[in-house]
Amino acid sequence: MTGTRLLVCSDLHASEDALKALERAAREEEFDAVVICGDFTTYGSLDYVKRALKSFDTKVLAVPGNCDTRPTVDILEEAGASIHGRRQEIEGTQFFGFGGALPSPHNMPFEVEEADIVAGLRGACSKGGVMVTHMPAKGMNDLSRSGKHAGSEGILKVALECAPVLALSGHFHEARGVVDSDGTVFLNPGSAREGCYAAAVLGRKVDVELRELPDIKRGR
Repeated sequence: MTGTRLLVCSDLHASEDALKALERAAREEEFDAVVICGDFTTYGSLDYVKRALKSFDTKVLAVPGNCDTRPTVDILEEAGASIHGRRQEIEGTQFFGFGGALPSPHNMPFEVEEADIVAGLRGACSKGGVMVTHMPAKGMNDLSRSGKHAGSEGILKVALECAPVLALSGHFHEARGVVDSDGTVFLNPGSAREGCYAAAVLGRKVDVELRELPDIKRGR
């Protein structure tokens, strides 16, 4: 199958097992890029973030998650991996994104007001590209444990404006899935810490496959 091949993952939460398994998965198949949708750690060490970015032989693109600390953005930028409020091109496709999540009662390290998420995404947006966020768009792979759609209305608004061919997110571990809506494929690969990732191919159409990492127990 021809096209730009992506390994998509999210929510590693400092799991050494998940990082090693993702590294093996990337070695065993030819990918053009690895896309990480945030939550490298849970308020954890920046050393893990640095090691994660160096674990892959191919290009890495990433945004921070709400559990990542603010200096994570500096690490991503130093590694040339950041698409947080930025845009990068791979194989002729523009990738743009914005990390963090909406404010919550839990006061997580990387919470962002919705207006700032919208402004950041609009500033980097490329029509027909690939949008990468940590928090999903409202109604797209965003069912919380309470059974409510808890995604961002602002991210959905930008998705409708920019019409990306693929919109990647994480955040809600339990909302793993794929939704095809108005020409955009919305993908939540699930939590890598819980043994989940995905592969995507960008060609004449977008093909997505949800996958499991071996030897990592799901739902822990």
